[in-house]
Order: sequence, then C-alpha cells, then structure tokens
Amino acid sequence: MLTKKRLPLLIAVICCLELLIYLWAVWTASLGRSTFFGIEAKFIFAKAARNAGRVSAAIFLATLLMIGYYGLKEIYQDQKKKDSFLILTTLFLVNHLIHFIYLYLNFKTLSKQLIAPANTHGFVTFALIIIAPVILWTCTNLNRLLYFAIILHLYNISYFINETFLSKVKPEDPAYHDQFGIVAITAACLYILYRVFRENDESPLPGDDLNQITPLI
Repeated sequence: MLTKKRLPLLIAVICCLELLIYLWAVWTASLGRSTFFGIEAKFIFAKAARNAGRVSAAIFLATLLMIGYYGLKEIYQDQKKKDSFLILTTLFLVNHLIHFIYLYLNFKTLSKQLIAPANTHGFVTFALIIIAPVILWTCTNLNRLLYFAIILHLYNISYFINETFLSKVKPEDPAYHDQFGIVAITAACLYILYRVFRENDESPLPGDDLNQITPLI
C-alpha cells in the first residue's frame, strides 16, 4: 500500500480529504448556530484547521505505532518498511502544510496575530516537520545520531500535539475526543520507549560511525 510508486496518489488523496474537510466546514456554516454542527461563517477556517489537525494526528499516530511495533532498526533493515516510514512522514508533512494554511487563514479572518512569542515552539516544530522528510529521504543508513534524532523529533511533535489537545480541554467542555488523543499519543510514545530499550538490549546501535550516513546523491 505505502510504496514510492503510490506516493503521488497518496498525496492526492490527502489533498482531496483536506478539500472535503474545508467543504464540510463551509456547509456547516450554512446550517446556522441552532443546529448541532452549525457554526458562524467566520469560524470556517477554524473548523477546517481543527479537523485537518486531527488528520495530521492520526497519520502521526500511525507513524509512532509503526516504530513502536517494528523498531527503527528493523525498519531501516527492510526497504519496504523503510519506504512506508518515509511515506508516512511525507504524508504527515503534506497534511500539516494544509493544516497550517487553514490556521493562517483563520488567524487572518479573525484579525489575530499568528507570529507571536507564545507560538515560538510551534514554529520551530513546524520547521522541523518540513526539514525531517528531506533528511530522512537523503540518508540511506541508520546510525546512532540519526536514530536518536528521529526519536527526539517524534517526542517533540508528540509533546506539541498533546499540548494542543490539552488546550481544548476545559471544565465547561471536557472535549473527550481530545482527551482520547492525549491518551493515544502518550501510549504510543511509551510503546516507542519500550521498543528503544528492547532493540538496544538485543544488539548495539547500527552505524555508530557518523560516516555511515550516506547521501543518495
């Protein structure tokens, strides 16, 4: 399913899904606030950004579970698994770019400032999300530096996603779906931590020599 040949198709599917998310938000704005799904027109991009973020979280969760189940060592020793991992990181980037566009348009619609000191961690994380697939597609071999860089990168994104979910939970609105997201992401992180200790007890980390990071070009 997740093969290099299908990557353009998978990207197209993500784009179509995000278009449907936007059209759904537009449709709910036409229902009026009296209905369950109804929203005000000014919150169209807010709803689109929120649902796009949930798609990103789902793709990211699939990535975490894959690493937790197989471990990075096994993934990099099997080309098919490695391709699947790289494709998931790419799809996450594509979807998150669209999520950011919706987020930017929402801030613009509401006349709010997106670039602010409080959003510094978010911008740094977003920049790393853009850079990571480039590095991962370029490096053919796994070594100690790349291994722990990937793990730290995933944990940083997990922290940011959980922080976003937590901000939605309020006494007047429990936001149970966001609470579920926090539990799922945290459990996946613990699963990865278990896999890291397990696979490094079984054998030493591959490619301790930094020179083993071999560019494709």
